Amino acid sequence: MNILVLSPSKRIKKDKTEYSPEVLKALKNGNNEVSFHECFPVQLELELKRAVKSEKKPDLIVIADDIESEDDFRSKFAFIVSRGERKVQNVPNSKEKINLKKSFGDFKENIKYLIGKIKKQEVHKEEKEEKYVTYDRKKTHIFKFDTGGKTAYAFPYVGVKTVVVQNDISFAQAEKLPDTVYELFSENSETYPEGYSLSERKLKVTTFSERHFPKKGDSRDELVRKSVMLGAMCVFAVAGVLFVYNMFVMPAQQQALQSEIRTVFYENNDTSSNSAAKKKTAPNWKKLKKINKDIKGWISVNNTKIDYPILQSKSDNRNKQFYLNHNYLKQYTPRGFGSIFIDYRSKKGMNSKNIVLHGHHMEDGTMFGDLMKYGRYSGNLGFYKKSPTIKLSTPKGGTQTYKIFSVFKSNVNPAQGEYFDFYCAKFKSKAQFMNYVYNLRVRSLFNCPVNVNENDQLVTLVTCSYEFSGFRTVVVARKCRKNESAKVDVSSAKLNKNPVWPQCYYSRFRAKRPTVLTFKKAMKKGKINWYDGNSKLKGSEQLPTSLKETTEPTTSAAEAAKQKATKPTKPPKKYFKVKIIRRNTKGKKIVKTKKVLDGKTIKLPKVKNYIKKGYKYTFKKWKVKGFGKRKYLSKKIDKVTVRSNIKLKAVYKKKKIIVKKVVKKPKTSSKKPQKSTEKTTEAPKNKDSDD
Repeated sequence: MNILVLSPSKRIKKDKTEYSPEVLKALKNGNNEVSFHECFPVQLELELKRAVKSEKKPDLIVIADDIESEDDFRSKFAFIVSRGERKVQNVPNSKEKINLKKSFGDFKENIKYLIGKIKKQEVHKEEKEEKYVTYDRKKTHIFKFDTGGKTAYAFPYVGVKTVVVQNDISFAQAEKLPDTVYELFSENSETYPEGYSLSERKLKVTTFSERHFPKKGDSRDELVRKSVMLGAMCVFAVAGVLFVYNMFVMPAQQQALQSEIRTVFYENNDTSSNSAAKKKTAPNWKKLKKINKDIKGWISVNNTKIDYPILQSKSDNRNKQFYLNHNYLKQYTPRGFGSIFIDYRSKKGMNSKNIVLHGHHMEDGTMFGDLMKYGRYSGNLGFYKKSPTIKLSTPKGGTQTYKIFSVFKSNVNPAQGEYFDFYCAKFKSKAQFMNYVYNLRVRSLFNCPVNVNENDQLVTLVTCSYEFSGFRTVVVARKCRKNESAKVDVSSAKLNKNPVWPQCYYSRFRAKRPTVLTFKKAMKKGKINWYDGNSKLKGSEQLPTSLKETTEPTTSAAEAAKQKATKPTKPPKKYFKVKIIRRNTKGKKIVKTKKVLDGKTIKLPKVKNYIKKGYKYTFKKWKVKGFGKRKYLSKKIDKVTVRSNIKLKAVYKKKKIIVKKVVKKPKTSSKKPQKSTEKTTEAPKNKDSDD
């Protein structure tokens, strides 16, 4: 017989022979194959599951545990027995297969019935015969038997005979344990087959509509349950439709629109018969302008999905940019598809010194989503070497190549610390422009082998980035010069070991932010090897900013000259009325009123205490009243700044004066007796008086 001995213990012993030696020795006698396993009490059910599912399924499981009483047994094994019981139930299926026509017909009948009930009309509904299926429900029976004055418990666990005995069972009782358990199960096989009592159960066969739609005879709780179920099903269906539409249908529609505009752009506009000329495809700007006059150019980047028209609306301003959420057909596009558009600060469009282009970060890589391939927290040097250039096409300038020299992460929320304004498209001086370029390069994730000088034109690609909240991924490139090769020697490109990140990056990772110099200081220290300009840069190096820009129209030159010529008039002086109320040492009221200039500070008069009608009045504080608001000033404050009409009133603390007579005893000497003297004491009173 294959026997498994389980010994739950709070403290596992290293020497396995120490635990239940009598049980092991007794069970090993004869032809029994005994295996022993010690475990924590929490792991007991897990060990039982493993034993039942193992290839060598044991014939008997013996659990050696400290069971003091029946209540102790139930507290430890009640859940184990009930969960094992569930695994052997053979419950038949009481659900009919879904018949949509039948379910819909039942649903219509149920709705008619409910509407009739609401209208308080009698609605007769045909009663259908109810179907039932029967099965035998198994319930575990626990056998009790005596083992030398101590009770043992036997029960089936998923078809395996299991017995729980005491640790200190005698050798003789342990030897008889397997036979005793088998005899108990065989003697009660008729009443408890395999150790289970059987009771007949009925299950009602229900259709899909009966389970989920309200019907006649349902209780209030059942009606609520079915209503909630129907509501949840409707919400789930609507959410599923929206998910499919947003994730598959809408992207497919947008891709179809983009493919249409690409076919127009790449059409051959040359109608000549020259075969060599036909090989060179020219952008069809005439058709593009017919589609939308706001199309200013075209952008493409190798090894990415970036191949789109560039748009710019004349109505763009700081508060609204039209193509942020509109496509090139001027149709509203939710979920951030939009278009590639020029920032409103690049007022000269494709002729700006810095062409700032925006595009959404789409998860499928469309729009500017593929810019993330250049890197997240660190640069992807392999991808940069594959795609080191950007191509821009315009109706007048043709197709031009721009060489990437900076890829960096920036914070656009000034509230999060350091803010570097990379949106600027206009520069006051060449020195300012080169200092701006220097700041772009020290922030770059790469050290790009591309020279830059003050005569270059830049293009800046911006998209949302999610390393931190309010972050942007920015790719900056400069235009290829005349007679310059469009290829970049990427073999000398390297990762920047210490790029400058926004301050929130260093706050999170507790790193030290490198110091950022200006372009001229870095040149003097020999830290710049990418500049090939004249080096005679005039003007201020202060970085440009676009935060001060407003959307209000600027005045003309003539109006500005008139404004300068006219002298600004001084605003009229404001005077306020100040009223001060206090009392003198005799208790008489003193009221002073005077006019004070706005913003002037006045000195408050000294307030003295006084005695009146058996009470002593001590100055406590000033009560100030102005614009309907009241507040109090300490008596230590002797100055007040006037900003409105105010009324200052002295507040006194009132105390009653109590007089006590004290009589001194006469001395034994022949001197005359002393007259009685009066002593005054003060009794405090909680009230404050303004008078």
